[in-house]
Amino acid sequence: MFVISTLRGEWMDPDDVMIDALADKILGGKVGGALHLPFRWKQKNAPRRLYAPIHIEASTPVRTHLSCRLDLRFRIGLDKPWDYSLMLLHPGSGTILRRLDVRGTHLDRETGEQFINRTHKHKGSEQRGNKDVYAPNDIRHSPDPIADATLTSMDEEYDRVVRDFVQECRMDIAAGYVWVPPPPPMPTPTLEGFEEYP
Repeated sequence: MFVISTLRGEWMDPDDVMIDALADKILGGKVGGALHLPFRWKQKNAPRRLYAPIHIEASTPVRTHLSCRLDLRFRIGLDKPWDYSLMLLHPGSGTILRRLDVRGTHLDRETGEQFINRTHKHKGSEQRGNKDVYAPNDIRHSPDPIADATLTSMDEEYDRVVRDFVQECRMDIAAGYVWVPPPPPMPTPTLEGFEEYP
């Protein structure tokens, strides 16, 4: 079955229109969601600065019985490797169905609750976007920031938290998925040896 998009007058697959009913079906474990491939990492640089990495990011597709595509995205800040996010995305609509911010910071403007370096989740909905925020109890990690954390020292936690997040989203880890550690950022090139001209 196809529907007509009222925005562009085009035929669209109904699974490409993210509504709460479809999100409930996905997060209710009714679509056979599973990770089959490892993450593919890439460095994300600061805007307009070729050699200023600010975080590294990876994504992997989530296979389901739906015709639409889902992705799982992982983002790690290079200045604080203990502060990272996982997002279950519906790329067709640009919707984040669920987001986990490990030791992240968020101010809930409606309730006044502050999550300062505190793990929290965002639940997406049509009416409220990602404004519904809550503290989870299903993520196995130390709640406090880790002063001397590196990408390498956090590796075991990253793998464990991915698995916990996938389980909370009522999806599975298939045999083709293996944890691939994030690579260290590419070093900033030095300009040593270049002469300065007036």
